[in-house]
Amino acid sequence: MGGPADGRTATVELDEHNEPPAELHPGDIDAVGDGLYVRAQVTGSGPPWAYQWQAATR
Repeated sequence: MGGPADGRTATVELDEHNEPPAELHPGDIDAVGDGLYVRAQVTGSGPPWAYQWQAATR
C-alpha cells in the first residue's frame, strides 16, 4: 500500500512459522525508493498479507 511498488504483488519466503518478513526493502521487490514496507495488520492471519509503505525520515 503506497510507495514505489503500490499495487504490485511480491513473492517472498516464509519463515519457520509460515510468516512472511516483517519488513521488505524496495530492492527486495525490484523497486526503487527511500523507505521500506512494513507488514500491515489485517483481519485474520493471512495469506494474503499486505505491506504499508513507510518513507525514510531524514
